[in-house]
Amino acid sequence: MSISKMAVKKPTTVLIIFMLLAALGIYCTSTLPVDMYPDMDIPYIIVLTTYSNAGPEEVEKSVTRTLESSLSGVSGLKECTSRSQTGTSLVIMEFDYGTNLDAASNEIRDKIDIVRRFLPDDADTPMILKMDPSMTPVMNLVVTGTRTPEELSSYVEDIIEPRLEQVDGVASVTVVGSREKAVIIDVPRDRLDAYGLTFSGIAQTIGMQNITSSGGSIESGDSNYSISAEGTYKSIEDIKKTVLSQPRKANGSKVDVLLRDIANVYEGYKDTTTMAFYGDKPSILLLVAKQTGKNTVETAKKVRKQLPLILENLPKDIEIVETSNSSDDIQNTIMTVVESLLEGIVLAVIILYIFLRSFKSTFIIALAIPMSVIITLCLMYFCGLSINMMTLSGLLLGIGMLVDNSIVILENIFSYRERDAKPEVAAVLGSEEMIGSITGSTLTTVCIFLPMIMLKKTLGMMGQMFIAFAFTIIFSLLCSLVVAAVLVPVLSSKYLVVEKASKRKMNRVLAAFDGLMGHFFTWLDNVYARGVQKVLRHRRITLLTVFLLFVASIFGVANVGFIFMPEVPGTEVNVELTMPKGTTIEATREVIYQMKENIMPELKGVKFTTTSVGGSTMLSSASDSNTAKLTITLYPPKERQPGWDSEETAKEKIRKYFNVFPGAEFVFGAGGQSMSQSAIDVVVKSDNLDLARTTAKEIQKIIKEYATDYVNETTIDLEDGLPELKINMDRNRMYELGVNAYSAGNELNAAINGKTAS
Repeated sequence: MSISKMAVKKPTTVLIIFMLLAALGIYCTSTLPVDMYPDMDIPYIIVLTTYSNAGPEEVEKSVTRTLESSLSGVSGLKECTSRSQTGTSLVIMEFDYGTNLDAASNEIRDKIDIVRRFLPDDADTPMILKMDPSMTPVMNLVVTGTRTPEELSSYVEDIIEPRLEQVDGVASVTVVGSREKAVIIDVPRDRLDAYGLTFSGIAQTIGMQNITSSGGSIESGDSNYSISAEGTYKSIEDIKKTVLSQPRKANGSKVDVLLRDIANVYEGYKDTTTMAFYGDKPSILLLVAKQTGKNTVETAKKVRKQLPLILENLPKDIEIVETSNSSDDIQNTIMTVVESLLEGIVLAVIILYIFLRSFKSTFIIALAIPMSVIITLCLMYFCGLSINMMTLSGLLLGIGMLVDNSIVILENIFSYRERDAKPEVAAVLGSEEMIGSITGSTLTTVCIFLPMIMLKKTLGMMGQMFIAFAFTIIFSLLCSLVVAAVLVPVLSSKYLVVEKASKRKMNRVLAAFDGLMGHFFTWLDNVYARGVQKVLRHRRITLLTVFLLFVASIFGVANVGFIFMPEVPGTEVNVELTMPKGTTIEATREVIYQMKENIMPELKGVKFTTTSVGGSTMLSSASDSNTAKLTITLYPPKERQPGWDSEETAKEKIRKYFNVFPGAEFVFGAGGQSMSQSAIDVVVKSDNLDLARTTAKEIQKIIKEYATDYVNETTIDLEDGLPELKINMDRNRMYELGVNAYSAGNELNAAINGKTAS
């Protein structure tokens, strides 16, 4: 007994099953995560090691080479590269697709343990970081108001940042532009010499006096008590009264040298390392990153719900402005695809009615489309897929194929009804005759996309992107096959009985339309028949024409162009500035402000601007005072007036100012969910670093001169180090004074940069 015959005999059961599937599919659709792209496992692991105050050469020699020599034998490793910069070593490990990164992380940890004792004592324990797209902030917030940066910092630290980090889905909140409180101990140099003290010695004394230690536990009667020695400072006065030394007088009595005797102790703020501005007002920028596996859109909604509650606990003059939200770009892109999907469904139904000219038949086919889509979304939910550009594109592509199977089945059922077969008999016979044909046709199409799933590891990043696309099309085609073989026969025989053309009841307008379309299709059949006859009479010319078109299409492919992922239109223009190493944060701020003053009069339709200066990233321990970023937020396309700038026109106006400032390097940064990156990387290898630097600059110069029509910005990732003054130590003099190079270097660093005592 065929599946169609079983379905026609149990119509109520079949209808209930499909209603349950529809209800389940609607529920799954409402809970499916929404994102721009599918979740991807990026096969990269970074080993980050911090070696404070060490130059790039020292980091490369003492840390990077040691780690590279050990990590090069990790299983599944495809390529290993490294970057050594001031105070930081990065070893970037690329693995083959499909490698278990958890197992690879454990093996990396074992390799690091083997060579840990060969690393410098001052180097921190290497950290293992997996590359994750969710590390990119999904939302940028600006805290602004008529307050000083110090006051804003306290509100951010005490109220805003903790409340945001408690939101479900938020992984971290990075703060840019805040001022960190500190107790400052300013020691004049002459007083150090007078008392025979050193910076390092003072810092060590303070650190040893500001500590709480455990004293174990004691028993008293029936109770146990834990003992702790509380030695932390309670006030500024406690710090001032710290005894640094006890020299003896001539009479042998001791004298207490207190910290307040030789230093000024006060509560203040650490040196400014980052700045943020909203327009021209000093502000604080908050970068909100989501947790791995969490939904971007849902996380952004929860953060937005939390903001009014946070504002209730802040003064009225403080404002939190949402300057960027990648979930808006995601929703706009997804809604565009959904609108195309709905338009495709409506157009498909209209075309179906023109051909079928029957409301019942058209309704049956029209019902098969959403039913197949809903069941497909249900399967996507249970397979862990999300609603994104790739899955929706798969549905959009499959809409035209979803109706094919149902049309073939319904047309054959109708032919039996024309021969006076009963509805049940027509439904069973019409379905059984075509079930083999539509199954073969559907599986043929499935076989086209099945290799994408089978060869996922081989396809690399492309396989990760298109796996959801392939699954969606396969699910939709198989669902359409089930709907055509089961639901269409039930509907056409029991609930929406297909009638003979002669028994259809139509009013004059529909009857006239039916007659007109009938004549048109008769004429079209005759034209097609004559065309086939002519083609069969001229077989050689036909085959030659087809072959020439095929050859021409092959040559035409080269002119089409290839890109990995199309650019997603956005509303942000990010201008990133890099000044020469060693540039102060104030000088960097001045340049980015001059750039802003140059371009703002020319831009139209700017909603607001935000500026951040300096700051360190999670992959760098040093504060980059020579970098800045200007973000220009434009109005969305629907709100733009005629003549206002889009992202592309704004970039064209800004680009001409890139070469105005000597020594400054400007580039456009990627914003939001953009996956754009450099289209071409030129790698220069040499054992001579100076030769590699010179060659790279020559290549950059040639590209700028001869490829201006194709290339906008070129950058070199090899950065010059900080300007350096070398101090040559007199070892003989050091031996006489009982000083070693290590202690002298530490004292020099403390005298210039200060030292965190506790």
